Amino acid sequence: MRTAATLALLLMLLPVAARAAVPDSFGPDPYDYHAREQLVRTYRQSGDFAAAYYHAAWLVWLAPKRYATSDVGIKLLHDRRGRDEAARAASEAVAVSAVNAEELLFDTCLNGAIPGQSSRVRAEVTEMLRSAEDTDRRLGRPDPVARMALAHLYLTLDDCLVLDSAVDSARERPRALQKAVSLASAVAEGLPKSPGAHLTLAIARARLAGIENRTELWSMAIEECKMAQALDPYDPDLTPMIWTLCLRAGRWDEAKRWETGGLRVQRRGQ
Repeated sequence: MRTAATLALLLMLLPVAARAAVPDSFGPDPYDYHAREQLVRTYRQSGDFAAAYYHAAWLVWLAPKRYATSDVGIKLLHDRRGRDEAARAASEAVAVSAVNAEELLFDTCLNGAIPGQSSRVRAEVTEMLRSAEDTDRRLGRPDPVARMALAHLYLTLDDCLVLDSAVDSARERPRALQKAVSLASAVAEGLPKSPGAHLTLAIARARLAGIENRTELWSMAIEECKMAQALDPYDPDLTPMIWTLCLRAGRWDEAKRWETGGLRVQRRGQ
């Protein structure tokens, strides 16, 4: 049986062109997140920052929260050197676009510039999204990291549409969210044990349910969030999220049960 260290060594010997196919065709079990952490560290030590970025994005968007928030997770995605190197590759470039879009929106909000800059930010995020979609089409095959990146780009675009006062914003939101649902759903079907995929799908469906106020959409969002919670029971944010979704859906008795569960989780974390 190959160990994580053996896998890391073998992956380093592969040509760069073959690297993007590694997670699906050769590499570690996609749910072996510890092995993927080791890959990130090994690639960084060898100077292959683009490959490290790919696997870090996998951990951030597909793994349990404790891996996403580790030192080789979200922090690495915002590392300037890693982003610059990753932007030159294909699937990594799609991930970089998603991170750049989220950072642009966050910085604009943090600076208090949204009232005067919402249209500009929306236009820039839209352009990042179109460029990322073009890059994804050139990959020639479905890639879970690229699909998750696109789903997050559409969620960021939805954030921009909420903040933008343009007359078409309300009409464009369902379109953006349907795309996010479609992308996240495809990943969740391909990687059914990934809590991150189910969580992203739950968020997209919940936002769509909030717009369309359809009972079945609320139910689907709740079920996806429950799947994420079952796969990542140590994420303290998931139980309160299920409670909130149940309240929004008018499922009062179920919400009360999850509120009690959420209080127990909170006490354990104190």
